[in-house]
Amino acid sequence: MKYTEMVKQGQIKLFKSGIANADNDAWILLEKICCVSKVDYFTKMLEEVPKDMETAYFEAIEKRKSRYPLQYIIGEWEFMGLTFKVNENVLIPRQDTETLVETALRILDSDYRKEGTQLEVMDMCTGSGCIAISIAKACSDVNMTAVDLSEKALEIAKENAVLNHIDKIKFIRSDLYEDFAKDKVGYYEKYDMIVSNPPYINSKVIDTLMPEVKNFEPRMALDGDEDGLKFYRGISSQSNKYLKKDGCLIFEIGYDQAEAVEEILFKNWYKDIQIIKDLTGKDRVVIARKK
Repeated sequence: MKYTEMVKQGQIKLFKSGIANADNDAWILLEKICCVSKVDYFTKMLEEVPKDMETAYFEAIEKRKSRYPLQYIIGEWEFMGLTFKVNENVLIPRQDTETLVETALRILDSDYRKEGTQLEVMDMCTGSGCIAISIAKACSDVNMTAVDLSEKALEIAKENAVLNHIDKIKFIRSDLYEDFAKDKVGYYEKYDMIVSNPPYINSKVIDTLMPEVKNFEPRMALDGDEDGLKFYRGISSQSNKYLKKDGCLIFEIGYDQAEAVEEILFKNWYKDIQIIKDLTGKDRVVIARKK
C-alpha cells in the first residue's frame, strides 16, 4: 500500500467512526508511527509503505476509532512548547492550563525576582509534571517541588523531567499535605508560590464527558467530588502554613467555578484575590495571596 492510499484510508475510517478531527489524527499517527513529516510525505506519497509500519498504523487507527485518546496512542503531547510523555496514569496536558503557567511566570518575574535569590515553588497535584517542569524550564532561579498522590503519575513526571533536562525538581508522594513533615523544631517548609490544577469536575458530570476523557483519563485526576470543590477547600485550608508572607496561591478552575473558589479563599483568609480569563474569554485561573 502506498503512503497516499494509507493515510486516506486512515482518515476515512476515523471519519466514519465519528472522530471530530479525523484528518488531523490520521496525519499525526502517520508522522509518529512511520516517522514521516508532512514535507517528507510529498516526496514519498507514491512509495510503498513497509509492511510492519502499515500494520502498526492501522492498529493505531483501530485504537483511535474506539475513542482511545490520540495522545495516549502516540505516548506524548506538547505543552508550553515542550514535549511530555503521557499514558493512562496522567491527564493529557491541555492548552487551557498554559494560562496557569503563564500567570505563574508573570508573577514570579514581576513580584519575586531578586538577583541572587532562589525562589521556592510547589506544584500540588502535579500529574504529568507539565506545570512544574514548564516553570522550572523557564526560571533558572526556581526550586520546584512537585506533589501527587499517585505513584504512577510521579513516575511519569520524573521521566518528563529527565526528558526536558530538568534536574531541580523534588518529587513528593502525598495526599495533598498529609505526608508533609515538619522539621525538627516544628516548622513547615515555606514556599513563595503554590500552583495547582486539582481535580475539579463534579462527580456526576464525569459520565457526561466525551469518551476519550471519561473512559480513559484517570478518574482520580478529574473527580472533584459532588460539587467539584473538594480539593480547592483542602488545598486552601492548608496552604497558609506553607506559604511565606504575601506568598501566592494560584489555581486553575472550571469556567463556572470562579465565584465559589473565590469564596473558599476569602473564608481561608487570603487577600488580593483575582480572576484571570483564558484565551477564549472564560474564567480559568484564580490568584490569591497569604495575609
